[in-house]
Amino acid sequence: MSEKLPLVMIVDDDWMNREVLEAYLHSAGYQVVSAHSGEQALEIASKTPPDLVLLDVRMHGLGGLEVCRRLKAQASTAHTPVLIATALAGEEEKQQAIAAGADDFVLKPLDATMMLQRVKSFLRLKQLAEREARLRVVLARHVSPQTAEMILAELNDSSLA
Repeated sequence: MSEKLPLVMIVDDDWMNREVLEAYLHSAGYQVVSAHSGEQALEIASKTPPDLVLLDVRMHGLGGLEVCRRLKAQASTAHTPVLIATALAGEEEKQQAIAAGADDFVLKPLDATMMLQRVKSFLRLKQLAEREARLRVVLARHVSPQTAEMILAELNDSSLA
């Protein structure tokens, strides 16, 4: 059985940025869907929730921070990692992005290697969180909540060793 490739959504109103990011992500083995606006991103995400969002902060129309807030408010995308792509790295903008629910930043111009490493890391974290959620469901069917917590704690401790 083949494993489904992670789906990364690129949201940027600059077509050249989207093309470059798509090329990097495709070459790294990811499925990619692109949106040219915040509105389009929300529409796509509601139909096909991505595994990670790479989001430009400054766009015409619905801005990146508002898109991030709305994605994090939806049940289907609440736990989807959102990486904000920005040329501005000021403290105020970082604080606003974190307050909106962003998980991390990638600076423009993009360093492809660094961006791909961050994508890989956040997708791995999401995969681990989803695995733990599935384990919780299975354990809840078979053991008491206290026993389930002890098992999960032991699994987490042994994976850190």
